Amino acid sequence: MKLACYLMVFFSLAVAGLQSQEISQPNILLFITDDEAWMERSAYGWSKLPTPAFDRVAEQGVLFTNGFASAPSCGPSRASVLTGRNFWELKQGAFIQGFVPREFPIFVHLLAERGYHVGRTGKGWGPGVFIDGSHDNLIGTAYNEIKVADPLPAIDPIDYTANFKKFLQDRKPEQPFFFWAGITEPHDPFDSENYLRLEKEFGLSLDQVPLHPFLEDSRDNRINRANILYEICYADLHLERMLAHLEAVGELDNTLIVVTADNGTNVFDANGLHGKASPYDSGVHIPLAAMWPARVAAGRTVTDFVNFRDLAPTFLELAGIAPPASMTGKSLLPILLSKNSGRIDAGRSWMMTGLEWHGEFDPESRSTRSIRNDRYSYIVRYRNVDNSGSPLSGRELMDPHAKEFYDLTDDPWEQKNLIDDPRYDSDIKELAEQMRSYGEATQDPRFTGELDIFIQTRRYVQMRKKMGYENTLKLPFDKAAFQSR
Repeated sequence: MKLACYLMVFFSLAVAGLQSQEISQPNILLFITDDEAWMERSAYGWSKLPTPAFDRVAEQGVLFTNGFASAPSCGPSRASVLTGRNFWELKQGAFIQGFVPREFPIFVHLLAERGYHVGRTGKGWGPGVFIDGSHDNLIGTAYNEIKVADPLPAIDPIDYTANFKKFLQDRKPEQPFFFWAGITEPHDPFDSENYLRLEKEFGLSLDQVPLHPFLEDSRDNRINRANILYEICYADLHLERMLAHLEAVGELDNTLIVVTADNGTNVFDANGLHGKASPYDSGVHIPLAAMWPARVAAGRTVTDFVNFRDLAPTFLELAGIAPPASMTGKSLLPILLSKNSGRIDAGRSWMMTGLEWHGEFDPESRSTRSIRNDRYSYIVRYRNVDNSGSPLSGRELMDPHAKEFYDLTDDPWEQKNLIDDPRYDSDIKELAEQMRSYGEATQDPRFTGELDIFIQTRRYVQMRKKMGYENTLKLPFDKAAFQSR
């Protein structure tokens, strides 16, 4: 009798140990598209675009209604994912066409050190450079060799799903994996006949194409929108195939699948505002859904404000790895493992994002910071040089050049600037103070005044653009070389 009891206890402990091991090191699939704002996915209710794979992840897991990129630009946005930091905390990594300094640990490297099989397909980090002092391999082995048999015009010929399958074949038995599915779509240029394919293959005609309120309702705009939307449907097909393969090989249950996009949509109003590279919702508010059948309760919608900086500590905690002190993001695991919907963490009631550069030449400036909560959005814009092109310094770089304020309850598309409306003075003051406080706490150069690295990096990336990016892949970042213009 005692022997039987001992055996039962031993068996129970062994099973618990195996379960603990499975829980501590699940597989992770990060499926990240290129240039897609939150509203494009039908799960959010604004669009009727058929994206059944994304909808499946949302329905069988968690749909985040307030997911944000750190910046509305792919390079700094993806660097934020990898490092678990706000983009402004990344020095040269805060700029598209810059580089990610080696001083910031990358979560993928830490997973690999813990025994994970890591790899990627499609677009990884970037665009940017790898030079002395920077990371030179951020996301493991690239799986890009397998191409689609009959590629469509203006769509990446990489067969994302086939390469994912090859990646899984290359891992050791029972080895946990992390895979970065970097889908290039829906990035411009777009084929001019995508709109025809959208109706033929997915049943969405031009009259059903959703138009942003800041766009004129014209046939040309509907065609342009449809050409973009086709690529979102194309990306969703690959997500569907990857989910099906995980299911077929018995790995779906213990795989955390996170689906998102690196920054906002490639749609701009008549003034070139909104959309990608803008501080508005259409630039930084991204689709985000996650499922993990073994652990995450299905059918939940979460309103917590979450940011790309939160993904790295989440993935590390899942793997049983303590996030390094450099990561300022906060793990989403408590939210994922909660059974509730709505606001899970009361502290996640607002979000701050921003941008430093996206290809412009001085004196034009896209440098911004934005902060928003459930109701209001506050945006500040900065100049970097004066109208003659002379560099600004000190308080001139810290003080906003222009400000905007929107009431999202009545104006969700941020069309009516209320910054001068005295009814909102206290709300504006509260958000401005919150922005300043968080900026100082996270050492944002725009609030600390330590702007030398941003000034020099801006000169560096502008020089790269003037010389032609391909001609400057090994251009060193030499502080002395950028002291004068």
